[in-house]
Amino acid sequence: MMNLYYSFISGLPDLEFNPETAFTSPNKFELSLGEILDAEEITLLHLLRYPEFHYSICMYLSGHTHENELLPGFKGEAFQSSNEHFEALPAYLQHLVVWKENRRGEISNVMVTHKIQQYYFAALHATGNYFLNEWADMELNRLNFLAAHRIDKLGEENKQQLIKGNEYHDLLLEYPLNQKIIRTEFRDAERLEQLLAKPNYLEREQDFDRLRWNAIDEINRFEYFTINIILGYYQKLLILDRWKKVFAPENPVDPVVIAEKMMQEKQR
Repeated sequence: MMNLYYSFISGLPDLEFNPETAFTSPNKFELSLGEILDAEEITLLHLLRYPEFHYSICMYLSGHTHENELLPGFKGEAFQSSNEHFEALPAYLQHLVVWKENRRGEISNVMVTHKIQQYYFAALHATGNYFLNEWADMELNRLNFLAAHRIDKLGEENKQQLIKGNEYHDLLLEYPLNQKIIRTEFRDAERLEQLLAKPNYLEREQDFDRLRWNAIDEINRFEYFTINIILGYYQKLLILDRWKKVFAPENPVDPVVIAEKMMQEKQR
């Protein structure tokens, strides 16, 4: 397996954070991995892709849309525990559906969004894979720091908006944002705070993704020819593909839709 990794990784072109440059689409990259990764490793790859569909899933489960296909290969009907295709859903989405069905009263999009993130990051941690575990912690820290920044203005009663899943979550519950430990335990905290002052929303989101891009390099600093390099490379392609869809002139996107989808991860 190491020989397969070595040959494949050695031939990968370098990537830069610039969606205007040529790069392999995530779909084509995944197809090229057919003889490199086994079925279990492909499952790890797919876990990185699924957040792309969280917005549609949350809108559907909160009753705002009736989209046909919410996840590749899965129509809306699969998101019912009584459906024959339910068991084929990723386990964390099965947990989400069961939670929704057992929940009484009205379920808002904000509630579903918060819950899907909680289940998703737990799923990444449960894989036992080094890259996915570190990526989950970094993303949790980022999202929770941004949420805590909002909560700092809204009041302590809103701290339930933070996503459970690691020790940094507990620190944010215990300490105010101006405490040194909040920054020493998350190296991107100070930079995120600076970026929040940017008035242009799209520029701010791009800078957030630059931090995520750099985090991939940091996570894999001592990795060479392993599955983690492939997972990190795939995540970079997903970031590039996201911005290509935003800016591609041949495929214009409504700015309102862009903003709604980007805010989805923050409105918990």
